[in-house]
Amino acid sequence: MRKRHDPRREATSVALVEAAESLFASHGVDSVSTRQLGAAIGSSNTNVVAYYFGSKEALVEAVYLHRLPAIDRRRGELLRAADDSGEGKNLLALLRAFALPLLEQTDADGRHSYARFVAAIERSGWIASRGRVENDFPETSRLVRRISAHIPAASATDANTRIRLAIALIFTALQIADQEGNEAETASAHLFDTALTMAAAALTAPSRTIASI
Repeated sequence: MRKRHDPRREATSVALVEAAESLFASHGVDSVSTRQLGAAIGSSNTNVVAYYFGSKEALVEAVYLHRLPAIDRRRGELLRAADDSGEGKNLLALLRAFALPLLEQTDADGRHSYARFVAAIERSGWIASRGRVENDFPETSRLVRRISAHIPAASATDANTRIRLAIALIFTALQIADQEGNEAETASAHLFDTALTMAAAALTAPSRTIASI
């Protein structure tokens, strides 16, 4: 039996996902209750999150699945353009292909809501949840592999950590742009480009052993 499409159910589900993205981005995952999420969309049902998603963990995953399809497609377009122009092995070009979709994505208030959400997920210690949907977004995985190839061999085992730290620079730049309410595209672009340059330097910095003090 074919499942009937229910526009109201779909609208409620999307509203919850977008409320979760915004509230988690502002307050962290653990500080936001499922009741608050329901109230944010005007629902009087205190169990609305459990009804639609089952758990907060599933709602976090739903945010990824809401945003990442378009971001993954855009990353694929940018990577192909870099390859076509002969820049496919240039680290800055690869980082731009990864990060530009995050700069381009904004919510109704003009904020980089998904970047802020992922930064909050990292701070909350929930970043492992991202790995559960990794296989669904092949363009992003391909791009990350290309970026990883630029990390010094001695630091290969720490590649994931280096990438997370480098991406955190980019997230911070986007958060600064949001906080300052900077509407000038040139200023935001300069901030973004600065973060990319710093991220590239962080990824390729030589490993150093810090002597104990």
